[in-house]
Amino acid sequence: QEQLQSLKTRVTSFCSLCQSCLSDADAGVRERAFMVLSDLLLVFGPQLPRDGRDALAPLVLLPDAGLQSQLAAFLMDHVFHHACSHEELSATEDTENHIEELHQRRVLLAGFCKLIIYGVLELSAASDVFKHYAKFYSDYGDIIKETLNCTRQMDRQEWARTLLLSLQQLMTELLLQQGPEIQASESFLEIRELARRFSLLFSLHQLRNRPALLSMHKEGIQFAFQEALGPGPGLPPLNLPFLEVLSEFSPRLLHTDKA
Repeated sequence: QEQLQSLKTRVTSFCSLCQSCLSDADAGVRERAFMVLSDLLLVFGPQLPRDGRDALAPLVLLPDAGLQSQLAAFLMDHVFHHACSHEELSATEDTENHIEELHQRRVLLAGFCKLIIYGVLELSAASDVFKHYAKFYSDYGDIIKETLNCTRQMDRQEWARTLLLSLQQLMTELLLQQGPEIQASESFLEIRELARRFSLLFSLHQLRNRPALLSMHKEGIQFAFQEALGPGPGLPPLNLPFLEVLSEFSPRLLHTDKA
């Protein structure tokens, strides 16, 4: 027990050190710290005491809310900060350098996705990944799709709720940026396209998907009619255009549920 406690203390201290390096001025240090943290949290994650290793339970290391927020912010700054078009890629002089950078970003994203798949992070944390599925499909589509498939097997209901959360986050961000007149904007059409791609994941196993789809529609409608501070009396709810996004999932409902 003393050895376990000593190891837990050292691991926790090392984790705190790596966490502090996430805000280092050097991008290389930040990336290395993120990779080490991902591996550390994976090794000392919830699966550690399984398969007859009950004695190792005291070593389990779970990220607190602060660290989870830092990891998500790191993804935005280092992985999802820029979508490079084919035109830009062909105009890039140092294509080899670009490929190396893309490979590094893919490694970082894969590390974060593993934390979700192995239960280190809550499934809802995947919304920070899923909401970029369409926009960054050419760079990370295979990684995100595999994460979508794996998390669907973990908890179909919570998985569907996370898809909805991804779309809600994008909708809220768009409203903050552009105001209520968003339906003709390109960004709104991109959210609808993402919803369409998500809906394809429900194309099989209609009966198995039924509870998740019903919950998604119920919560999505509640979000659309949610009263927020802003529009004033007599004006429609700000989130009302979300019904158009939600309609992308309606064809997946059973006929009896559409009535």
